[in-house]
Amino acid sequence: MQLDTHEALLNRRSIRKYLKEPVPKALVEKIMTAAIWAPSGGNSQPWRFYVAMGAKRDELIQALIEASGPNAPSVEAYDEMAERVGKTVSAGLKQSDPAEVGLLKMGEEAVELVRFGSIRFYQAPVAIIAAAPKLMGGSSAQSIGAAVQNLLLAAHAEGLATCWLGMPLRYKDEIIEVLGIPEDEVLITSICLGYPDKESPINKMVRSRLPYEQTVQIFF
Repeated sequence: MQLDTHEALLNRRSIRKYLKEPVPKALVEKIMTAAIWAPSGGNSQPWRFYVAMGAKRDELIQALIEASGPNAPSVEAYDEMAERVGKTVSAGLKQSDPAEVGLLKMGEEAVELVRFGSIRFYQAPVAIIAAAPKLMGGSSAQSIGAAVQNLLLAAHAEGLATCWLGMPLRYKDEIIEVLGIPEDEVLITSICLGYPDKESPINKMVRSRLPYEQTVQIFF
């Protein structure tokens, strides 16, 4: 599937409910290749990506669930929560102020969904961790941000979906242990990847942005 660049930029969205269908390894490699061809400061290429699929993905998620404490919901309870929150949030997003739009502003259960959904990588079949050498410094974080954006857009172009996650990094020790990440690297961010469940209410939320004039100024 080929997408116009601007169409991809405007239509890509974060997905929080995925199908169980696995992503072919060759397709994951194609997407990761797009990620590592992002621009970087001085061509430093500071990104180090760790991609967990299959049994390794299951091991990672189980470690995060156990680290999160006894209140983590079961898979069934999480799915029911996603259904409820999706319907509630979709109704709430009809408000007119885009500054107040967002899952974390839509009630306690929505916050719980983000917390427990993130450590499960929203049930996606692929979990990705981005790291960087500790001594790289400089513009490393910006460069990795560019690589992640490449990843998100490449996945979208292939009919896949993603969500850029920060919550899993609360459990850095578990991630480092399961994936064998070297001591001289620092974790930066994480992403989930898979085929979207297009029927789930949580994936049908209305998206909005602050007014263009409020966020962009052009001088000439």
